[in-house]
Amino acid sequence: MTREHGVVLVPAFARAVLGIAGAAALALAAGRSHGLGPGRLVGALAAAALAAWMLGRLVRAVTAWHTRRLVITDRRALLVQGGLTRRVAVVPLASIDAIEVRSSGPGRLLRYGGLVVTTHDRRALLHGLRRLPDPDLLFGLVLGLDERIPAGPARRAAAPSSQPASALLR
Repeated sequence: MTREHGVVLVPAFARAVLGIAGAAALALAAGRSHGLGPGRLVGALAAAALAAWMLGRLVRAVTAWHTRRLVITDRRALLVQGGLTRRVAVVPLASIDAIEVRSSGPGRLLRYGGLVVTTHDRRALLHGLRRLPDPDLLFGLVLGLDERIPAGPARRAAAPSSQPASALLR
């Protein structure tokens, strides 16, 4: 079981920091305004509402990240999402014809990437996940599990390699 790399939360945290900084600036401006009356109170309430809204968005993003898991068994790869309502997507490992690792420059530096699988002549990221931690290890795991499944008549090799899958897992 794994979940996406923590780097997927960077935009949510950046939005929260900027939103809360904006709320603090609004509260400071409302507090320094001259005169008494509802203007100061409205400004302070607007700042509090903005900060609460930004924190709520951050909590929702972290909860969505935390409840989205990739589970790889000996027969299938499952994407489990949700807390109260659950959604499960399944890809049988027997249907995978080829698999490769796709990782960008920052992904190689921070050790995240995606697994591109070919099933029935369609290529796509495994469950659309682009930022999985340690994609090479997951590649070896899926490849090793995939080799244990008996091949059908139209089955192609999972990936060209001179090493057995057990050597890839080390």
